[in-house]
Amino acid sequence: MQFNSHQQRFQHYLALLKMPYDDAIQQLRQQSGPVKDDYFNQASYEQFLKGQVRRLQRGNYTRTRDGLCTHHVAENQFHNMSDPATIYYFQYPYRYQQRKALVYVDEVEHLILHALIAKETHGQFGYHGYREFLAKDVWAWYVDHQIPQTGWRQRCYQRALLSAAETRQLFVQLETGPLAALALH
Repeated sequence: MQFNSHQQRFQHYLALLKMPYDDAIQQLRQQSGPVKDDYFNQASYEQFLKGQVRRLQRGNYTRTRDGLCTHHVAENQFHNMSDPATIYYFQYPYRYQQRKALVYVDEVEHLILHALIAKETHGQFGYHGYREFLAKDVWAWYVDHQIPQTGWRQRCYQRALLSAAETRQLFVQLETGPLAALALH
């Protein structure tokens, strides 16, 4: 889905905020298409879980050249699904790393998904990623005008480009919407 204006993109974000997490995932899958590969190579992943190799081999899933990140859909059930130490400690099943368990999102959509997760899990999942990573980046990029300098982060910035006023309004909607019931602020 292409947006012709900040306003269209902003309205898309506001609509996502009002959806249940699963519905938002479905819409984003339709919008960006299927993920092209698994997050990690299956053989590497299984060997890693057994302690036979030290590093996980990533799949060819990225679309950062299009300004899109990859979100693990099961982040509403598990923490840090791309972190090797966490994966090893909790022994996450490989099925959650498969392409069918992933979705492409821009940075603001990613932020919204984490807010929806936090809402639906009463803060058990999603909020840490929202607060410590995504909210900080989105605010820095679009309100503080700290534009990323690296290639892929620059493309992610351009993809979700919002005005400072739209970004402030989005955060108000997040804080009074999905995150309002959480006593985590």
